[in-house]
Amino acid sequence: MSRSGLFAMYNNNTDAFSTAASIYYGLFSMQHRGMDATGICINQNGQFKYKKEDGMVIDVFDENLLSRMEGHAGIGHVLHSNRSDVREYAQPIVIRYTSGQMAVALNGGLVNTEELRKELELQGAVFQTSDDAEIISVLISRARNRFETIEEAIADIMPKLRGAYALLVMTPRKIIGVRDPLGMKPLILGKKRNSLYFSSETCIYNELDVEVIREVMPGEIVTINQDGIKSFQQIHEEKRALCVYEYIYHSRPDSVLNGIEVFEAREVMGRILAKEAPVDADVIVWVPNSGLAAASGYAKALNLPLEDAFLKNKFHCNKFVQPTEDMVRRGVTMKLAVIKSRVCGKRVVVVDDSMVRGQQGGCWWIAPGCGSKGGSYADRGAGG
Repeated sequence: MSRSGLFAMYNNNTDAFSTAASIYYGLFSMQHRGMDATGICINQNGQFKYKKEDGMVIDVFDENLLSRMEGHAGIGHVLHSNRSDVREYAQPIVIRYTSGQMAVALNGGLVNTEELRKELELQGAVFQTSDDAEIISVLISRARNRFETIEEAIADIMPKLRGAYALLVMTPRKIIGVRDPLGMKPLILGKKRNSLYFSSETCIYNELDVEVIREVMPGEIVTINQDGIKSFQQIHEEKRALCVYEYIYHSRPDSVLNGIEVFEAREVMGRILAKEAPVDADVIVWVPNSGLAAASGYAKALNLPLEDAFLKNKFHCNKFVQPTEDMVRRGVTMKLAVIKSRVCGKRVVVVDDSMVRGQQGGCWWIAPGCGSKGGSYADRGAGG
């Protein structure tokens, strides 16, 4: 299952900042959600123009390209993927079908991908990629032939989609936001003057001076167009299950989810961790960047000093695709260096949120003697 960022704008303001530039800045502010590939699809009076490539937003798009992509509506996507063939998974997916053009961008993924693919292939469908977004686009296009509106078509296929997802669908006349029935992946509505937005996070709304309207509800289908906002509540589940990584790792600290600031949530987690696992130590150290809030809460709860002892290489890309374990270890040590004077001779607690792979050598630290490197987080079972 991939981690992605979604951003969309339906521009109803003749004097507004350009649609393509707004989506560019929206994706740039959510670059932390995916650095492997990016794409933007713009609606130019009913005709779609799009660009998607592997790489980061700033590398794929420039001012000249964005000026040629201007239109009244658009959707954008940034992708994090653990696969080597990243270009194949770049989104949005853009297709032509009996009702015209459609662009689809997905955050999350399905657990019944192979089942759906096999069913569609037996019905004659031909796929260009192995991406979940293409499967969803085919399902919608086929269902659309049986219903008067695309919202009805999406509502029809939603029971078939098993997994955690937030979805953007653009047609020549509207943009549709969809959230899975449990609400595992976030999607937030915004407004600036008469223009309307979808975003995976609220952080970019602060930067673009966009008012947060509300979150798309779990199981809800929401349409934005020149007439405003229309809601279709398709599936109602009493249970909700927001992906825990949104609070721990995926989201930017200044974003707000379910009315709670992400930084505040992480700091509370640190305080709870201090109650559950207090340690007699001299200093608390955080692993940049997303370990800061939890470490702050942990240190405050135990009344211990918080020390900035890791130096992060800002040019290091968070990719673990090296062919050997030794190269994986080398990549980690090049990403993080220890400022020895901050921890030498001290009892250190390291608070981090990133140990999810279980790799040996996930992150090394300097032992109290400072003469040699100690064990990894994976070795010692730490991680916060």
